[in-house]
Amino acid sequence: MKILVIRLSAIGDVVHSLPAVHLLKKHLPGCRITWVVEEAAAELIEGYEGIEAVIVSKRKSWLQALRTGSAAAACKEAAAFVRELRRDEYDLVLDFQGLFKSGLLAGLARGKRTIGFAHAREGAAFFYTEEAPEPEFNKHAITRHMGLVRYCGITDDATVFSPLWGQQEQESVRRLLGPHAPDSAGPLIVVHPCAAWPTKCWNAAHVAAVCDRLQKKYDARIVFAGSAAEHILVSSIIAGMTEPALSLAGRTTLRELACLLASSSLMVAMDSGPMHLACAVGTPVVALFGPTAPWRTGPFGSRHSVIRKELACSPCYKKKACPLGHHRCMADITVEDVLKVCSNYLPQVS
Repeated sequence: MKILVIRLSAIGDVVHSLPAVHLLKKHLPGCRITWVVEEAAAELIEGYEGIEAVIVSKRKSWLQALRTGSAAAACKEAAAFVRELRRDEYDLVLDFQGLFKSGLLAGLARGKRTIGFAHAREGAAFFYTEEAPEPEFNKHAITRHMGLVRYCGITDDATVFSPLWGQQEQESVRRLLGPHAPDSAGPLIVVHPCAAWPTKCWNAAHVAAVCDRLQKKYDARIVFAGSAAEHILVSSIIAGMTEPALSLAGRTTLRELACLLASSSLMVAMDSGPMHLACAVGTPVVALFGPTAPWRTGPFGSRHSVIRKELACSPCYKKKACPLGHHRCMADITVEDVLKVCSNYLPQVS
């Protein structure tokens, strides 16, 4: 049986879809899985156990090329992508994304059965031959994603992740960490102070204060994670600290980040892709939530903690700015709130 999985983005959502691979391989032995993904998360899929082929959509690059006058090259690449998408015929095409961009690809693929959720957004359901029952809105994303697997007759709900890194990443992370390596004294704590939405972010000075106090009290080694675009913010936080810290923002691949997180005692993060990556590798997470709902997109599993103020206006799901102008859902979280929860995961000190 040939199966095409479509989950294009974002990093956290791709991570949430990975347990489906384990269940499909377990209950449909001999199946061959191809995954369609966008560039940002492609590295997690390539080489992942159980996935035989990866088709990478460079949609954002193509759109950028069109805007900058390189239409011919973009169209040539996009045409090659469509040919690759349509090269094989699939017994099952599963659209885990449920947006127009993913539904269109599901329709372009040659599938005997093309399945997505009923009431998928942006008209994506138009491209399906079958519609799985719409998942309950307030269920966690991993549980919602499993709805497609259940529709295929698989009732197993095990959440299993295969390794997301290898020996090469282990060696690279050890070089990057240097004196912060896991076999040094004191717990290694990874901090990701960024998020795709400005409304998800916490005060930078508060982040610096938490890191300083974790170092002073627990002799913690603080390592900041982030993308190249987040380097400036991370650097400003470190500049506001009194204790030394290491920035790996823009210096790790996703697979290296997964390895780094697996070697860490704790992660402190906002609602972001790296937070979900930490959960996938089994590292405890202390997550700060404001405009989004942790029961839907929070750290999955019992090892993690969420810090959230129970405000009537939260979650609002607003990306750019607080609609009420006060941003209290994040602003009301204190340094003491975060330190108190972190202490539950760190060695007791007098």
